[in-house]
Parts: sequence; structure tokens; C-alpha cells
Amino acid sequence: MNILQLYYFVNIVDCNFNLSLAAKKIHISQPALSQFISTVERDHEIELFNRKNSRLQGLTTAGKEVYEYAIKILALSDELDHIIHYESLRQKGTIRIGLPSLILETYFAAYFPKLSVENMEIQISISEDGSHALRQKLIKDDLDIAILIEPTLLDEKVYEQHTICFDEMVAFLSQNNPLAKKNCLNWRNLDKYPLATFNSSFMTHQLVSEKLEENHLDSQILFTSSSWSYLMDATQDTDIVTILPRPVEKHLNRDLSTIRKFKDPIPFNFTICRARHEKHEPLKDYIFNQIVSNFAPANT
Repeated sequence: MNILQLYYFVNIVDCNFNLSLAAKKIHISQPALSQFISTVERDHEIELFNRKNSRLQGLTTAGKEVYEYAIKILALSDELDHIIHYESLRQKGTIRIGLPSLILETYFAAYFPKLSVENMEIQISISEDGSHALRQKLIKDDLDIAILIEPTLLDEKVYEQHTICFDEMVAFLSQNNPLAKKNCLNWRNLDKYPLATFNSSFMTHQLVSEKLEENHLDSQILFTSSSWSYLMDATQDTDIVTILPRPVEKHLNRDLSTIRKFKDPIPFNFTICRARHEKHEPLKDYIFNQIVSNFAPANT
């Protein structure tokens, strides 16, 4: 049986031997799937399925053994496809960099295009995601470099890490919000105010939640979102206080909204990370060091 046949076979079993459901899942017709079963069993002179009134009822002993091997083979096939894909990128001089969208838009929007133009032989592949997802991609070797919100939760013995920006979280609020009269906020000032922040796919959500819980304000988070523009707009004509990284203020409509810093702010620092190796590939080493040298000195 080839990979495609194994794929069909496994899906039939996983759909509880319902050929109609399996056919829809793998996007072929039910008659074609029925023909596949007949052809495989005839060509290999084997019965894989138990039947009752011409309906599939389960696997024979041989079918169960084939199923166990099929699962392993398909997993290895997926792994091989993954390896081939990323080896192809590596040979083409591709470097895979992952970072949160907010950081890309605020700090790197002009930097990466400029870096690409200056190094035409290098293909820079950018992946945008939350810090949690990016960390997992780095661990799985799906990224060469990840720029993560601190804490990175990575083992420093395994991953090289350099903080390249130090900043903080601030409160975004309407110009008409009573808190706008204050020059600087204590966290207890937020008592009774409805709060908003990024959703749980962002590391910043965890940081904000911990600070609010510390000040017994966690129950006041009314809503979350992945969109900083939506969260900022939510403060207009309401008493909602949105807690976001300070760099977002560059997009603020100051006729309607304002920001206030906290006396005890939540740090918004981000770090460039890569797996430690005895010897890094030259192009990846070059790009990593370029980012560190261009960003870290200005923040130390």
C-alpha cells in the first residue's frame, strides 16, 4: 500500500467505518472509496475489514495490524515532508524569523525590508504569531530566530537570548475618562473601571492578568481581543481602560484618547532568541548578530 492508500485506510477507521463521512473528509466520492477497499483487498489477497450485510463493522486481526503500522508510517511521512520543506528553505539561503505582529509593525516594519535589500542573497521569511506559539515553533525548530516578549520561558542553557528592547505597558483611555485628569496611575485607581487587554494567545495577557490579580482587579477584565486598534477604539466615549504596550500609542487618535503611565508599570521587554549550537550557519549567524547590534545598543 502506498501513502495515499494508507491515508484513505486510516481515515475510514477514524470515521468509525462510515464511508460517507470518510469520503467527505478526504474529498473523494463514496463509490471511489468503496472501490479503493475492494481493490486493495483483492490485489493483496487480504481481508482488512469485518462486514455485516455488506457494511463495514470493524477491522480484522490483519486490519488492526495494518492500521497500527499505517499510523506510524503516515506520521513519519509528515515528518519527512517537514524536513524536506525546511531543508529546501535552508539550501536556498532562507532564514526563518518569528515575532509578534505588534513588534513587527512598531519596530521592524522598515528594518527587515532594508535588511533584505542590503543582502539580496538571503531570503528572510517572517512568521507572525503570539509569543506562546512562536516559542513552540522555535523549540520544534520551525524557526531559526524568535523575538519573544519576556519572560521567554526558555532554558538559557539551550537558547541564546538577548533583550533588545525595554518598554512598559500603559493605560489607554478616553479624554473624557475621569482617570485622564491624573498624571500617573496606581493600579488601585482602576478599581470599578471596566478593563480590556490582549487575549490569552499573547504573553502580555498573562503579564496583565498577573498584575491585576495581584491588585485584586482580575474580575474587571470585560473583554479581550487580538486587535490593538479595536481595543483602543473601545475606550472612546466609554469609561473602559485598555492596557496595552506603550508603543501602540503611535497609532493613537489624540483628539479622542490619551495614555497614562503606571507608577508600578508592567515591563514590556522583548528578547531575540535562537537555539545554541557549537557552530551556527554563517548567514543565520550574520542576521542574528545584525539584529542584536542594531537594536540592543540603543536600549542598554
